Amino acid sequence: MHDGYIFTIGICGSASDSGLAPACLGAMLAALPPVKRAALLGEVLLFEGAPDLDDPLIDPIRADIADAELLLIVTPVSGERIPGRLGGLARAMVDAPPPPRPRYAALVAVGRRDEPSLAPLRRLCAAAGAELVGELWVEDGEQLGDEALRQLGDLAREAYARARALEPEALPR
Repeated sequence: MHDGYIFTIGICGSASDSGLAPACLGAMLAALPPVKRAALLGEVLLFEGAPDLDDPLIDPIRADIADAELLLIVTPVSGERIPGRLGGLARAMVDAPPPPRPRYAALVAVGRRDEPSLAPLRRLCAAAGAELVGELWVEDGEQLGDEALRQLGDLAREAYARARALEPEALPR
Protein backbone atom coordinates (compact mmCIF):
# COMPACT_ATOMS: atom_id res chain seq x y z
CA MET A 1 0.00 0.00 0.00
CA HIS A 2 1.40 3.36 -1.04
CA ASP A 3 1.01 5.95 1.75
CA GLY A 4 -2.37 4.48 2.75
CA TYR A 5 -3.77 4.34 -0.80
CA ILE A 6 -4.01 1.58 -3.38
CA PHE A 7 -1.15 2.37 -5.75
CA THR A 8 -1.96 1.89 -9.43
CA ILE A 9 0.61 2.04 -12.20
CA GLY A 10 -0.62 2.47 -15.74
CA ILE A 11 1.84 1.42 -18.42
CA CYS A 12 1.25 2.26 -22.07
CA GLY A 13 3.24 0.92 -24.99
CA SER A 14 2.84 4.20 -26.86
CA ALA A 15 2.87 7.92 -26.22
CA SER A 16 1.56 8.76 -29.67
CA ASP A 17 -1.59 10.84 -30.01
CA SER A 18 -2.22 9.20 -33.37
CA GLY A 19 -3.28 5.92 -31.71
CA LEU A 20 -5.89 5.04 -29.12
CA ALA A 21 -3.61 3.34 -26.57
CA PRO A 22 -2.85 6.48 -24.46
CA ALA A 23 -6.54 7.45 -24.53
CA CYS A 24 -7.48 3.96 -23.35
CA LEU A 25 -5.05 4.19 -20.43
CA GLY A 26 -6.31 7.69 -19.62
CA ALA A 27 -9.91 6.43 -19.51
CA MET A 28 -8.93 3.60 -17.18
CA LEU A 29 -6.96 5.83 -14.81
CA ALA A 30 -9.77 8.39 -14.75
CA ALA A 31 -12.16 5.68 -13.54
CA LEU A 32 -10.08 5.10 -10.40
CA PRO A 33 -9.30 7.05 -7.25
CA PRO A 34 -5.72 8.07 -6.43
CA VAL A 35 -2.80 7.15 -6.04
CA LYS A 36 -1.86 6.44 -9.67
CA ARG A 37 1.02 6.99 -12.01
CA ALA A 38 1.30 6.60 -15.76
CA ALA A 39 4.33 5.49 -17.76
CA LEU A 40 3.99 6.23 -21.47
CA LEU A 41 6.65 4.37 -23.40
CA GLY A 42 7.01 6.42 -26.55
CA GLU A 43 8.80 5.23 -29.60
CA VAL A 44 12.58 5.25 -29.58
CA LEU A 45 13.77 7.27 -32.54
CA LEU A 46 17.52 6.96 -32.08
CA PHE A 47 19.17 3.54 -32.08
CA GLU A 48 15.85 1.72 -32.43
CA GLY A 49 16.40 -1.97 -32.93
CA ALA A 50 19.82 -1.95 -31.29
CA PRO A 51 20.30 -5.24 -29.44
CA ASP A 52 21.55 -3.58 -26.25
CA LEU A 53 19.13 -0.67 -26.04
CA ASP A 54 19.49 0.68 -22.53
CA ASP A 55 16.10 2.18 -21.72
CA PRO A 56 16.42 4.56 -18.74
CA LEU A 57 12.74 4.10 -17.84
CA ILE A 58 12.90 0.35 -17.22
CA ASP A 59 14.38 0.48 -13.71
CA PRO A 60 12.01 3.20 -12.40
CA ILE A 61 9.01 1.37 -13.89
CA ARG A 62 10.17 -1.92 -12.36
CA ALA A 63 10.40 -0.14 -8.99
CA ASP A 64 6.86 1.21 -9.41
CA ILE A 65 5.60 -2.26 -10.36
CA ALA A 66 7.18 -3.67 -7.19
CA ASP A 67 5.36 -1.01 -5.15
CA ALA A 68 1.99 -1.19 -6.91
CA GLU A 69 -1.08 -3.15 -5.96
CA LEU A 70 -2.60 -2.72 -9.41
CA LEU A 71 -1.10 -2.74 -12.92
CA LEU A 72 -3.01 -1.41 -15.92
CA ILE A 73 -1.14 -2.26 -19.12
CA VAL A 74 -2.28 -0.91 -22.49
CA THR A 75 -0.53 -1.53 -25.78
CA PRO A 76 -1.02 -1.09 -29.46
CA VAL A 77 -0.68 -4.38 -31.32
CA SER A 78 0.73 -4.60 -34.82
CA GLY A 79 0.84 -8.02 -36.38
CA GLU A 80 2.25 -10.28 -33.70
CA ARG A 81 4.24 -7.51 -32.04
CA ILE A 82 3.99 -5.09 -29.18
CA PRO A 83 6.09 -1.91 -29.15
CA GLY A 84 9.81 -2.45 -28.58
CA ARG A 85 10.15 -0.57 -25.32
CA LEU A 86 7.19 -2.39 -23.75
CA GLY A 87 8.70 -5.67 -24.95
CA GLY A 88 11.98 -4.63 -23.32
CA LEU A 89 10.20 -4.00 -20.03
CA ALA A 90 8.52 -7.40 -20.27
CA ARG A 91 11.89 -9.09 -20.85
CA ALA A 92 13.45 -7.19 -17.93
CA MET A 93 10.64 -8.24 -15.60
CA VAL A 94 11.41 -11.93 -16.12
CA ASP A 95 14.63 -11.34 -14.15
CA ALA A 96 12.86 -9.36 -11.39
CA PRO A 97 13.04 -10.70 -7.84
CA PRO A 98 9.91 -12.47 -6.60
CA PRO A 99 7.24 -10.02 -5.46
CA PRO A 100 6.77 -9.50 -1.71
CA ARG A 101 2.96 -9.49 -1.99
CA PRO A 102 0.20 -10.27 -4.45
CA ARG A 103 -1.14 -7.71 -6.91
CA TYR A 104 -3.62 -7.55 -9.80
CA ALA A 105 -3.40 -6.56 -13.45
CA ALA A 106 -5.61 -5.71 -16.42
CA LEU A 107 -4.43 -5.82 -20.04
CA VAL A 108 -5.81 -3.83 -22.96
CA ALA A 109 -4.69 -4.33 -26.54
CA VAL A 110 -5.50 -1.83 -29.27
CA GLY A 111 -5.64 -3.23 -32.78
CA ARG A 112 -6.60 -6.41 -34.54
CA ARG A 113 -7.05 -9.34 -32.18
CA ASP A 114 -3.88 -11.41 -32.08
CA GLU A 115 -3.54 -13.57 -28.96
CA PRO A 116 0.19 -14.45 -29.32
CA SER A 117 1.17 -10.76 -29.23
CA LEU A 118 0.12 -10.49 -25.57
CA ALA A 119 2.24 -13.46 -24.40
CA PRO A 120 5.15 -11.19 -23.26
CA LEU A 121 2.75 -9.06 -21.21
CA ARG A 122 1.16 -12.11 -19.63
CA ARG A 123 4.67 -13.22 -18.65
CA LEU A 124 5.34 -9.71 -17.27
CA CYS A 125 2.24 -10.03 -15.08
CA ALA A 126 3.29 -13.49 -13.88
CA ALA A 127 6.83 -12.26 -13.09
CA ALA A 128 5.33 -9.33 -11.14
CA GLY A 129 3.12 -11.71 -9.16
CA ALA A 130 0.05 -10.06 -10.65
CA GLU A 131 -3.12 -12.05 -11.12
CA LEU A 132 -4.67 -11.11 -14.45
CA VAL A 133 -8.21 -9.89 -13.80
CA GLY A 134 -9.12 -9.48 -17.44
CA GLU A 135 -8.12 -8.60 -20.97
CA LEU A 136 -9.87 -6.29 -23.39
CA TRP A 137 -9.31 -5.80 -27.12
CA VAL A 138 -10.17 -2.39 -28.57
CA GLU A 139 -10.41 -1.89 -32.31
CA ASP A 140 -8.04 0.79 -33.51
CA GLY A 141 -10.12 3.68 -34.81
CA GLU A 142 -10.18 7.42 -34.71
CA GLN A 143 -12.02 7.77 -31.40
CA LEU A 144 -13.12 5.70 -28.44
CA GLY A 145 -16.83 5.02 -28.57
CA ASP A 146 -19.13 5.03 -25.56
CA GLU A 147 -19.16 1.23 -25.36
CA ALA A 148 -15.35 1.01 -25.38
CA LEU A 149 -15.12 3.72 -22.70
CA ARG A 150 -17.63 1.81 -20.55
CA GLN A 151 -15.69 -1.44 -20.97
CA LEU A 152 -12.37 0.22 -20.13
CA GLY A 153 -13.83 1.80 -16.99
CA ASP A 154 -15.49 -1.46 -15.94
CA LEU A 155 -12.26 -3.44 -16.34
CA ALA A 156 -10.27 -0.85 -14.37
CA ARG A 157 -12.87 -0.76 -11.57
CA GLU A 158 -13.07 -4.56 -11.40
CA ALA A 159 -9.29 -4.84 -11.10
CA TYR A 160 -9.22 -2.05 -8.51
CA ALA A 161 -11.92 -3.80 -6.46
CA ARG A 162 -9.81 -6.96 -6.38
CA ALA A 163 -6.75 -4.99 -5.24
CA ARG A 164 -8.85 -3.19 -2.64
CA ALA A 165 -9.96 -6.53 -1.19
CA LEU A 166 -6.29 -7.10 -0.28
CA GLU A 167 -6.13 -3.71 1.48
CA PRO A 168 -9.64 -2.95 2.84
CA GLU A 169 -8.35 -0.13 5.05
CA ALA A 170 -6.90 1.82 2.13
CA LEU A 171 -8.07 5.36 1.44
CA PRO A 172 -10.49 6.61 0.21
CA ARG A 173 -13.03 4.64 2.21
